[in-house]
Formats: sequence, structure tokens, C-alpha cells
Amino acid sequence: MSVGGVHKLLTSLHRWQCLNINTRRMYSARPRLSLIGATARPRPILAWERKLQRGRATWSEEAGCAAEMNKQQREELAAAYQALDSFGLSEGINNHLSSKAPARNGKGEIILLFPYGLHWNEVTASRLVGVDMESGTVVEGVGEPETTAVNIHCQVYQEALKSGSSINTVFHLHPPYCSALSCLQDPTFRMIHQNSARFFGDVAYDDGYDGLAMDTEEGCRLARIMSGKSVLLMGNHGILVTDETVARAFNTTYYLERAAMVQILAMSSGAKLSELDDAAASLVRTQIMENYTKDSTLYFEAIKRLIRIKSSYDFTK
Repeated sequence: MSVGGVHKLLTSLHRWQCLNINTRRMYSARPRLSLIGATARPRPILAWERKLQRGRATWSEEAGCAAEMNKQQREELAAAYQALDSFGLSEGINNHLSSKAPARNGKGEIILLFPYGLHWNEVTASRLVGVDMESGTVVEGVGEPETTAVNIHCQVYQEALKSGSSINTVFHLHPPYCSALSCLQDPTFRMIHQNSARFFGDVAYDDGYDGLAMDTEEGCRLARIMSGKSVLLMGNHGILVTDETVARAFNTTYYLERAAMVQILAMSSGAKLSELDDAAASLVRTQIMENYTKDSTLYFEAIKRLIRIKSSYDFTK
């Protein structure tokens, strides 16, 4: 074999190893559940998944694995866009949700985002675009994401990689009650309710808002402030939520807004708040997080069943 042939073979093996590692990481974070009635049971491992896990996939099967996982992530993220819109948590054609996925061609990972100009209710799997994490350019799909989306999401993912975090999903929204809290001089989530306690010790606060994220440094700044926490309350702005899966990020976003709603309503009464002590709040968070992945998955599957009925756009298309 020529020197050029050896180099090509080694390069191919390195690419396969990188894809195999990324694929295992993503699937280890995603519970395989299917629903029959109200009972959840593990989804059977598909043949191509088993081959991938054993390192026996051919080049054609490798591309098939990447394309299938890309499709699954597109469907999950499109469902999240439509579901959050159904709760009235979208804002115009702005705000943005993203998720990492293997590139369709099997060459590394991309970030899925919706193209600028679509309403969240119109987002479907095929309408999402794939963005290169380092350059911020579109490498899959038609359209361009909003500038601030690229500047925030790409940098949050890159900072997560540097720290060894397993973040695969990033949501940025301006939900009404969380945004109202962000406008207070003291925007702290108060431990006054069970929904509040689930976020005990897991919320970072940014009080340095000075305009739109028109450059990558703003994304870096936000990622540094989060420092391992899954929620960032962005002063005078909104929220940033990160997690391992779309289902978990959706669950976090939903209950974060509910906690903010309870706090705003309680504060509006003018009466003194009844706050849990740290021990009680910590216990509640521990209890909730023990079952968080299963709870998030089952709730998200239920929501997907509802939006299939209600929405004019099939998120899987």
C-alpha cells in the first residue's frame, strides 16, 4: 500500500472512532422508551445500533447511523418548538432552541437551529438547518439562523466541550413570568413552592445585559456565567436552559416558567412570602432529580401526542 493509501486509511479510522464516541455519548443520555397505553418499556435496540456499539458497522452503515440519529434529533427539536409555542412561550419569530446531532454525512457533529423567519408552530424536522459549531455556517438545510442564535448557541456548546460537560441541548426564550423576574433588582428564585425547589442551587444570574448578542463574545460571557448550572436567568432579558436531551430541557423550561409564575403571583399579593429552608429545598430537588429523565421523557411524549392532534404542521416531516 502506498504512503497516501496508508494516510487515507488512518484518517478514515480516526473519523469512525470519533463518530462512534459521539454516538455512544448521545445515546447514553437518551432513554429508549416507547409508550403502550400508560406503560413505558425499553425500546428494542435496532440492528444498526448494535453494530455501532460493537464497532462492526461498515462505512455505508455508519452513514446510515448518523442520518438516522440526525433525523431523530430533528424530530425531537421540532416537537419542542411547536410544544413551547402551544404554551404561548414563543416570541414572534425570535428566541431559539438548538440541539447537537451527528451530521447526516457522518462527519462530526452539527447544531440544529430553526431558520430565521419561521414561526415556531411552522418548525418541522426537515425545516431545521444544521450549523457548523466552529464557523457558524449552515452545512445542512435551507435558510439562515438568526445572528444572535449562532453567537449564543455555538459558544455555549464550545465552552461546554472545554469543560467536559455533556450538554446536547440549549434553549433561549423570553417566557413572560421568567422575563418579569429578570426585570427585578433582585431576580432570585425564592424557594416558596415545590416547583421552585427543583431548581435549588441550579440557577445562575446575569446582571450585565448591554444589548443583543451581535458577537461571539456575548455567547462566551453567558456560558462562563452559567458555570455548570443548567439555568441562566438573564437580567432584563429572559432565560437560557441547557441539558443533555431535548426532553429534559423542555421539562426544565416548562417548570421554570411555572415556578416564576407562582412567585410573581405570590409577590403581587403584597403579603410576606413563606420560604422553605435550604434543607427542605435541597431534599425536594434531590427527590425530583432521581426520576428526572424518566419524568421528562414521559411528559414530552405526552406533549408530542397532543401537538400531533392540534398542529397543522407534522413536526416529523
